[in-house]
Amino acid sequence: MGRLGIVAGILAVLAGIVTVRLFFLQVSRADEYRTAAAQQHAVQYLSLPKRGNIFFEDKEGVLIPAAITRQTFILEGNPRRMENPQRAYDILSEFLLLEQDKFIAQAAADSTYVVFARDISRDAAATIAQHEIPGIWLSGEDRRSYPEGATASHALGFVGFVHDARAGRYGVEQQYDGLLRGTSGKYAGERSRKLTTKKEDGRDLILTIDPHVQSLANTIAADLMERWQAVSVGILVLDPQTGAIRAMESLPAFNPNAYGDVKDYEVFLNPFTQKVFEMGSIVKPLTMAAGLDARAITEETTYYDAGTLKMGDATIGNYDGKGRGQQKMYDILDQSLNTGTVFIMQQLGTRAFRDYMDRFGLGSNTGIDLPQEIAGNLRNLDTGREVEYATASFGQGIAVTPVGLASALAAVANGGELMRPYVMQRIQEGDTVIEETKPVVRRRVLKEESSEAVSRMLSNVVDKTLAGGAVAIPGYHIAAKTGTAQIPKKGASGYSDAYLHAFFGYAPAFDPQFLILLYMEQPQGMPYASQTLSEPFRKLTEFMISYYEIPPDRKGARNP
Repeated sequence: MGRLGIVAGILAVLAGIVTVRLFFLQVSRADEYRTAAAQQHAVQYLSLPKRGNIFFEDKEGVLIPAAITRQTFILEGNPRRMENPQRAYDILSEFLLLEQDKFIAQAAADSTYVVFARDISRDAAATIAQHEIPGIWLSGEDRRSYPEGATASHALGFVGFVHDARAGRYGVEQQYDGLLRGTSGKYAGERSRKLTTKKEDGRDLILTIDPHVQSLANTIAADLMERWQAVSVGILVLDPQTGAIRAMESLPAFNPNAYGDVKDYEVFLNPFTQKVFEMGSIVKPLTMAAGLDARAITEETTYYDAGTLKMGDATIGNYDGKGRGQQKMYDILDQSLNTGTVFIMQQLGTRAFRDYMDRFGLGSNTGIDLPQEIAGNLRNLDTGREVEYATASFGQGIAVTPVGLASALAAVANGGELMRPYVMQRIQEGDTVIEETKPVVRRRVLKEESSEAVSRMLSNVVDKTLAGGAVAIPGYHIAAKTGTAQIPKKGASGYSDAYLHAFFGYAPAFDPQFLILLYMEQPQGMPYASQTLSEPFRKLTEFMISYYEIPPDRKGARNP
């Protein structure tokens, strides 16, 4: 064999060795090397942005965490490289709550990668790292935490998976996901350590929600659910002058820290913005305001209340069916007379009535900065039948979102302007304010004198009649109205035997600093909202007056 043949033989042997080695690396140990490659690429974790925090803010400007991102650690391992699983368990169980049988089974798995534990604290991770257990390692993981649990969960939402990536789901987390998420840093290539795009952490959001008001709303809602065995309860508090939401609490709720435990996904829907209700007699102040504003009636106008009235084949009556004879406009609100609001609607005419309902925004979105808001349903008015307008005048046959109705009632309270409700007060990067929400007037609905007239009527209702005076607060003009509405049958025409109780009010009546709306589905034991919601309304009103140090507005009254 010549020299050339010897060289060729050597090259053939070397080629065979390389081929065998490549097979061993690429096939026999493929899983192990994929894991190692993933760990090498973990440096890219450093380029992932930290999600911005969400805060409640109290009246003094103190920020209370509502949603925060904290770094935790994951205990991972390669079972094929673990030398002594029992010894590993004995060491780790001193610092972690581990199930021995589960751990040993995972350690014996025919796999190159398992997760043994998540949500490990930094201190525990530091201690575990000192032991250098073969086949075990730790990696960092950002976790979203909600310190207040289920409180305001519908307003906040949560961070969950959308396809293979984490993203905001529902509430503020979804609405402002782009701002909260930030921007990831990007490398020039897989092997490069040069960043081509700089990482930017997410921005912080400060909400209009006051933690103290929200906490009390949560307590009251829970008490109402238990006391009256209700299907659901909602409490909304807003500033009628600006549209800023101070509390948004509804039950049943969910814990965003454990959203995966929820079986009925409908609980994720925000009932204030994603559900509609026939709210009953708390719509009557809108009808009254429209009649006064259009000068179809005056405060001195009277009508004859026979207790019932016929409209085609339908009979419409007062809640008790009783007639009260000649009545003034104030009596319509004071005694909650259905026949009276029908009279006002007839004086207005159906076209003008519909126009005012549209201007109040009952058939459209409010524009609140929460996702997937739905519009109210005024389709019954499209039939043109007068009876549909008649029932709508006292809040039946039309369905509205609670936030939509609260926004309309705020226009009655604040002098006639329809404000856009909002929950985000400002965006911050550290201590630097990037953007602040300014109140938005959607349109003027009423003249100021029309607003003042209805406020005067509602204040007199509280002073003289409502719940036997239980809502009146010495030194203050409080405007309020109750509503008890039949709940429509599901999937069928007509109404069920169940009721929805509602209550709204604002104070001080002629310069309102807050408006409260409460509702409760299917309470048991009491027929009327005045019997179930007057006490909670007063409790929350007294707190708001004291907390915000609102001075009395009656002459001769002293500060509380």
